[in-house]
Amino acid sequence: MNTKSEILNWTEYFLEIAKTASKRSNCIRAQVGAVIVDNENKIKSTGYNGTPSGVISCLEKGSCYRLENNIESGTRYETCRSIHAEQNAIIQAGEERCRGAKMYLYGHDFICILCKRFIIQAGITEVYLKKNENSPIKLVTREDLQKDLSDAYSC
Repeated sequence: MNTKSEILNWTEYFLEIAKTASKRSNCIRAQVGAVIVDNENKIKSTGYNGTPSGVISCLEKGSCYRLENNIESGTRYETCRSIHAEQNAIIQAGEERCRGAKMYLYGHDFICILCKRFIIQAGITEVYLKKNENSPIKLVTREDLQKDLSDAYSC
């Protein structure tokens, strides 16, 4: 029986679910899971990084082009077969179910520029990130993401 001090708060709970989702990843390089939750703490969707349906994964192939060619994380996304966990969760939920929702992400402590765009456009308001068991939980707001994208490039 759990004691009050053992009960997970909502953030910890959803990050644990994201961690479980990350175990479905078929990516050699990173295992990331995402959960989208509405403002009543109801799960709207989950996602993990992996290849699109019917595409041979790096895990099945036994090699990763990005690892073999020392491609730095956060760059040259066109060289990866996988769809990011954030994108998969948004695709599964659809925009209507994402508006005003929160996202919980396990396996990374940053959000790539592509996923920042998806998250903003989907209407997600907050993202909680946890890299691994020993890392702190990081909160990124929609406004943070908008500022990052606004500051990223000058026209």
